[in-house]
Amino acid sequence: MADETQGQVPTEDAGGQAIPPDPSAPQAEEKVDPVISRLKAEAAEYRKRLRELEAKVKADEEAKLSETERLQKRLAELEREQALWQRERQERTLKYETMLAASRLGIVDPEAAYRLLDMSNLEFDEDGSPKNLEQALKDLLKAKPYLAGQPVVTAGSPTNPATGQQRGGTFTMSQIADRRFYEQHREDILRAMAEGRIVPG
Repeated sequence: MADETQGQVPTEDAGGQAIPPDPSAPQAEEKVDPVISRLKAEAAEYRKRLRELEAKVKADEEAKLSETERLQKRLAELEREQALWQRERQERTLKYETMLAASRLGIVDPEAAYRLLDMSNLEFDEDGSPKNLEQALKDLLKAKPYLAGQPVVTAGSPTNPATGQQRGGTFTMSQIADRRFYEQHREDILRAMAEGRIVPG
């Protein structure tokens, strides 16, 4: 007794009963639905595009990371340069202020005073100027009294200085302000400034 079920011919057992077909056995005429084939192909294409997009996103993230690292490195370099510039600026300001204050206090060697000054005791404003410099110099004079010189006041006028004024004497601020006098005695004035031999007047 032959009965067709979905393209398969069942067999009969010894009692004549029909044995149903094995679903795992290949069918005689296997037909694939074209819609399913098209969907499978589209799914494969989407998977391929997804992998490509994931690879592109990963590459973009790595590029952004390297750009971020480059910017962070540049930022660190600029911060180091700024710190160095600020330190140099503060040192120049401190040296200048020390020379002026040392001259006002009658210190004979402002350069030595600058080098001997205890920087750890100094306090600075926001702009880098020392706040307690004069007090620090006074403390230095107490500790090293040989820095205090006795100013030699000599008679003379800005245009007619006294004899010997250029050789170890003092100069007044008004003499330095006189352009002709300054040009005639420039080296002596600069030496007197370095040695603290500039007095008011």
